[in-house]
Amino acid sequence: MKKLLLALALSTAALVPAASVKAADLPPPPVEDLRPSTYDWTGLYVGGWIGLTCIDGELNDQTQDWEMSGCGYKGGALGGYNHQFDKLVLGIEADWGRTGDIATNEEPGGDFAFSMKSLATLRARMGIALDDTLLFVTAGGAWAKGNLDAIDFTDPDNIQETHFGYTIGGGIEQALTENIRVKLDYLYTKFDGANYYSSDCAATCDIDVDDFGDHEVRLGVIWAF
Repeated sequence: MKKLLLALALSTAALVPAASVKAADLPPPPVEDLRPSTYDWTGLYVGGWIGLTCIDGELNDQTQDWEMSGCGYKGGALGGYNHQFDKLVLGIEADWGRTGDIATNEEPGGDFAFSMKSLATLRARMGIALDDTLLFVTAGGAWAKGNLDAIDFTDPDNIQETHFGYTIGGGIEQALTENIRVKLDYLYTKFDGANYYSSDCAATCDIDVDDFGDHEVRLGVIWAF
């Protein structure tokens, strides 16, 4: 038995140098196999988004104040450009969209529905790239075309006015492929008030909408060039 074990040990020792020589003869692995690839965030992109929005405000019909608060849905298109400096990503993004009815009130004398027929933001973005994941903050200006629509036919019907404001927020963006990305973000927009006036109505058509805040969470799908 001792002789058999000695023979096996000698055979194994003899094979080790041969295996080392063969391994040394193999070509080195490609460089990309030695380190993970890094996603490039630089470039133009376009996409679409949907979101949930909630506003908190008031309006006055020259007789009393009425609550103008509620939640609804938004959706639209977006586009932008990023430039990456190592892990720092700087960019600019614009979006456009519209909403359904956000705030409604069915009280007698104050029945109305408020929506935004058109809205847009233009924002700067700054983020940190973690390979194919981007964490970012954003801020810029906002514009909206508000719409007051009557629930009762004797009240103001489809009176539209413009609101300006600012928006701030942040989110996360994930690259699924070289060209397709998804993102989830939150924006808070503060809109200035406006006077809604029309001479074509059966009742009061002189309504002051106060400044109001707009909270929204959005999911976007992006095509990167």
